[in-house]
Amino acid sequence: MTAIFLPGPPVVDLDDDPTDLVEVTDLVCPGCAGPVADAPPSGWPARAGRPPEFSHLDGSVLCPDRFGRVPEPVEAAGLRYGLTDAGGAVSLDEARGWSA
Repeated sequence: MTAIFLPGPPVVDLDDDPTDLVEVTDLVCPGCAGPVADAPPSGWPARAGRPPEFSHLDGSVLCPDRFGRVPEPVEAAGLRYGLTDAGGAVSLDEARGWSA
């Protein structure tokens, strides 16, 4: 096997930086924008596999996405609030690639 080394600076993955932690109080559910708890949902069935790391404050599962998957919480600072004729609407910042 031959290794090829390309010139240039090393690639640094800042997503895994342990010093870049977010407080749980800054996180919200991406479905309802409600606060989250740093605890698995209560009553998670063992047959469903490993439980999610976060839940709503009442212990329920975070609002599933349109495919039924349990999402990770998002930073509240990444939310954009807007008023419509139907009432208030919350959507994630388009820079993150999400929309509601």
